Amino acid sequence: MSSFNYHPTKIMLSVIATVLFLSSCSGNKLPAQDKPSFKEAYVGKFLVGATMNDRMVADHNLKTTQIVKQHFSSATMDNSFKWEPFNPQPNVYKLTGPNNFTQFTTDNNITPVGHVLFWHSQTPDWVFKDDQGNLLTRDGLLIRMRERAKFMAKHFGHKIKIWDVVNEAIEDDGSLRQSLYNQIIGDDFIEQAFLIANEELPSDAIKIYNDYGMTRKGRVATVIKMVEDFKSRNIPIDAIGIQGHWAMTTPTLLEIEQNLSALAGTGLPLHITELDIDYLGRDQFFGANVDIKKRVATPENNPYPNGDFPASADKKLGDRYVDIFDIFLKHHKNIDRVTLWGVTDGDSWLNGWPVSGRTNYPLLFNRDGTEKEALHRVIELGLAAQ
Repeated sequence: MSSFNYHPTKIMLSVIATVLFLSSCSGNKLPAQDKPSFKEAYVGKFLVGATMNDRMVADHNLKTTQIVKQHFSSATMDNSFKWEPFNPQPNVYKLTGPNNFTQFTTDNNITPVGHVLFWHSQTPDWVFKDDQGNLLTRDGLLIRMRERAKFMAKHFGHKIKIWDVVNEAIEDDGSLRQSLYNQIIGDDFIEQAFLIANEELPSDAIKIYNDYGMTRKGRVATVIKMVEDFKSRNIPIDAIGIQGHWAMTTPTLLEIEQNLSALAGTGLPLHITELDIDYLGRDQFFGANVDIKKRVATPENNPYPNGDFPASADKKLGDRYVDIFDIFLKHHKNIDRVTLWGVTDGDSWLNGWPVSGRTNYPLLFNRDGTEKEALHRVIELGLAAQ
């Protein structure tokens, strides 16, 4: 399958959202249950996704699960497919969460995303070591990587067609991260991972390189160079994943747009894979580097600890989301998916990172599952673009 012309959402009909938009503009207001959903507002533009956890896919009566069914056309599991939670010991597999996930997405016509095959974090030590505790050889680690890809293909390849193959393997300055993958395999680790994924996953699988801080010049330049090199040598890579863990003022809108354009210039579709807006900020911290030491919540950095997010702050968050989605719509021909990292504020990893114990407000739904003004405004923006 050609990897450079794959735009699954572009074949979706836009008529649903158009009809809903025209209805909302008529003299009679739509009943609450007939209001356009998030996914309906972006039909024909790109998939809109949410990140789920084991509890959500096990209990379909949860408010968060109902929100996903109503508002999202794609879903990603937060942890269950990562190597350590999935396969903590040799020949030990935790399949309940992944199986529940694929069943839920199949039953509800939601596009599932496999996250993630190879990542330096949340990979158990045994993956890199032999029975005596020594680091594996290059060939030994490549064999284990192939075994993982083969297992995923056998159990989930017929249901999951989008995969994050490699996650966060490039540093801010554009150098290769010196993870154990890189130390053992060498600087061609990313290339080898994509070759393995291509050989083991079904032929129609979409294979993504995913990273955070994709507005930083060093990383973006290296990703573009890597993609162009892979294409010139027929190394299979199908899309670029942009995490989008952004804040209220950083990156700037200009930086977001310029880098979307630069990455789209490779000819590969873009997936916004992990979008959230850190309303409270993180001082000099930026991105999603899970190795950064946490800080502790204080009245200064945790101003709304009891969930009392004021209307003025809610409006500012909505302004930021509208500005960002406006850019996404402008570049929708190059974007296949936009996934929020979580469902409600209560699910967000930003409640505990990089400030332990903080109460943050980065998503489109409040902790109780009610809809934020930001959601309504983003939906209106999508409908207006139909």
